[in-house]
Amino acid sequence: MKAQEVYCLRDTDIYHGLCPRKALQTNKNIVETSFRQGHMFYTDSQRVTDIYIIKSGEVELYKLQNGKKIVLETLFPGDIFGNFSGNLAGSHYARASRKTQVCKTPTKEFLKLVQRFPEITLNLLTELAKKTQYYEEKIAALSSSAKDQLWHELKNLSQKNKQSVLGKIFDIPLRISHQKLAEKTGLNRVTVTKLMKELKDEQKISVDEKTKIIKLR
Repeated sequence: MKAQEVYCLRDTDIYHGLCPRKALQTNKNIVETSFRQGHMFYTDSQRVTDIYIIKSGEVELYKLQNGKKIVLETLFPGDIFGNFSGNLAGSHYARASRKTQVCKTPTKEFLKLVQRFPEITLNLLTELAKKTQYYEEKIAALSSSAKDQLWHELKNLSQKNKQSVLGKIFDIPLRISHQKLAEKTGLNRVTVTKLMKELKDEQKISVDEKTKIIKLR
């Protein structure tokens, strides 16, 4: 039993309240793997057969619409993604947006855990409810102004930083390029640059010119 595997289970909300060593007795095929930036975990045309827990790094879930990249969600350490049902074809892309370490387990093994430990079922339902709420809020933001969409994305990224495994221990600064913000919001980069200036003028955000750290006020 590897310490890394225990770490992955211990620091994931879905496994909260469950002894990691007890879980590993059932889920013996969990493995830790490191991937370079740009690695594609799966595409929208591939069958997804695993569950991934992020140990370090960052993963983007996105769709391509008319050749344009639309980011659905940005995931951080402690987040989980993949196939939760056991019978799912890919509906989006999952890509490492920086060097990323994950603990991977086959979906079949994960479902055995769900059947054996009811507390995981409750945690999973809670996690899926949070994701549903996030997607509903993101869809609602699409009908608002471009500035409101950008502000919503900045608030979400800041909150995700704070809720990540490391964010609960350290104050993780928010750094993101205008191009990345454009991809996450569906806006073009020029518009993002213009709106970031407006948000600074309105004193909703501050940006350190040297470190590029964005702070929300």
